[in-house]
Amino acid sequence: FLGSAGGGREMLMKKLKLKPTSTKYLRGAFLKPVPRVAAGRALVECGIAAAIDVSDGLLADLRHICEASRVGARIDISRLPIHEALQAGFGEKAVALALAGGEDYELLFTGSVKKIDLLKSEIDCPVTVIGEITAGEPGKIDLISADGKPVKLKKSGWSHF
Repeated sequence: FLGSAGGGREMLMKKLKLKPTSTKYLRGAFLKPVPRVAAGRALVECGIAAAIDVSDGLLADLRHICEASRVGARIDISRLPIHEALQAGFGEKAVALALAGGEDYELLFTGSVKKIDLLKSEIDCPVTVIGEITAGEPGKIDLISADGKPVKLKKSGWSHF
């Protein structure tokens, strides 16, 4: 799930009162992330060549891949895997946290349909296709809603500089 760690961080920093089950999940997502080591190894074994952990936020880390590969991307925000605890606790802000919250340490990768299907059969971790790589401007990421309309976001993740 994306945005859970960012939601947990915000919940703790702002001392937000959420349902006990949501509080427990979001706190754990922020304070005790689970690295996807086995999944990372499976990526290599399935021939995935472009991958990164989502530590700076989905958009920031996807931009790293796109700039290095000189491609763009299109993300369908309705496909983002968002945990129900984040959705319940943050409503519409859950999407912004999923896109730019950071510290989730989930794996973001690109690959052909064939390689992704192979990977899905090799690991027990859920794999969610959230968009596609485009031949557009290097590093440009377009966000679209379920009905195909463009979506604007103010924050795109952590910047080291």
